[in-house]
Amino acid sequence: MKMHYYLREWGLDLSKSHAFVMKTIRQTIRFSYSSACTKSGHKLARTHGARLVVQQSEATWLGVHAFHTVLSRKPQAYTGILKTLRFELALPKYRRYKKRFRDVISEGLSTLTLLSF
Repeated sequence: MKMHYYLREWGLDLSKSHAFVMKTIRQTIRFSYSSACTKSGHKLARTHGARLVVQQSEATWLGVHAFHTVLSRKPQAYTGILKTLRFELALPKYRRYKKRFRDVISEGLSTLTLLSF
């Protein structure tokens, strides 16, 4: 949702900035995964037995799905981006994750319905 407000504030023409927005989404997902990996390796996390059991491809699928879900709330504004995200979610390497993360997705969607933007 923050991304929606940033893009609106900047006044970007999304049809011309499609590649920039997609690159930003991918970088955000990669950064989030890298940050989780780093934090799980810290001394405090190890002391408390924290482990990161999510593979990078799983985190990527979850991130793409999250961006698709949130940006779908404004489909008229993100037509091209949503098309690209749908395509990525449909790739064969990601197909198995839809069923695997069904419970996580439904739990996340329950909180999303409380938010509006």
